[in-house]
Amino acid sequence: MPTLAFFFYLLILGVVWLFRMSYIGWLGPYLFACVLWIPIFLMLLSLPSMIRLRLDLSVQPTLTRNGEGKMEVHFRNPCLLPLRRVSIWLEVENRFTGDVKKDRFDYVTLVNSRGEIPLPTGFCGQLVCRVTKVECRDLLGLIAIRKKSPPPAICTVLPEAKGPAVPPDLDLALESSAQFKPKYGGGYSEEHDLREYRPGDTVNSIHWKLSSKMDDVIVREPLVNANQDVFVVLGRIGKEDRGLEVLAWLSLELCSREISHIIVADSLYDVGNETETTDALCTILANPMDKPAPFNATGARCVFLISDGEVTLS
Repeated sequence: MPTLAFFFYLLILGVVWLFRMSYIGWLGPYLFACVLWIPIFLMLLSLPSMIRLRLDLSVQPTLTRNGEGKMEVHFRNPCLLPLRRVSIWLEVENRFTGDVKKDRFDYVTLVNSRGEIPLPTGFCGQLVCRVTKVECRDLLGLIAIRKKSPPPAICTVLPEAKGPAVPPDLDLALESSAQFKPKYGGGYSEEHDLREYRPGDTVNSIHWKLSSKMDDVIVREPLVNANQDVFVVLGRIGKEDRGLEVLAWLSLELCSREISHIIVADSLYDVGNETETTDALCTILANPMDKPAPFNATGARCVFLISDGEVTLS
């Protein structure tokens, strides 16, 4: 399609034509022929590069909040002749916050090159980078061709793990809330209870030293946790994504203690290691969240509630 420069070219062409008609001599026809045919020749020369130009988007899968994040735009032009200018219209949507940022970027004299576009990492969330329009121009910029937009690139801005101002004593909270029950089938367990011998108890379970001091035979009964569920509930996120930072810190702390837990956000996420924590955060940040999903905490070992960057035990 014609550009503003094309209409300016037509104006110049009209002025040169008037000069040709009013000037008697060889310069008028020669100048008119140059102004008429040289732009057409350059447009035809640029056409293969304009038609065959391709571009791709690439971005890191995850970034840290307030970190340096860039999206790379790769231009592939199989022809040797460069293009005058390529313009792209970019739209970056944060799916977690709902914010949309739009901008335009221009690149000149392209053959095969790469451009970098900074990404907004001030807030956590999944960033969907879409090129809504691509336009390339010939060497003189007289005509423009719209190209097919590449597939969107997706990047997740994750929170930095930061504990609350007053970190809770996780070991004390988990230990005081633990409940045990006899281990079915017996066997080894770090936790055990002492009781009198009953028919059917194995010889290995007898506490010989204690039994020698008492009139009865005492056995060690292995115990297991009766309440295994540990819930981490994301309530109010608060300013500067403090709730998300505390959520990442608390989940990683539980993983370092090899304690499986359930993150309660827009849905329930079973987490047992750092990779699963990262995967859960990426899924949480892909959709806006109003309030935590309903869950059944009956008989739970611990329920940690995160609200405005603070952790409370319920």
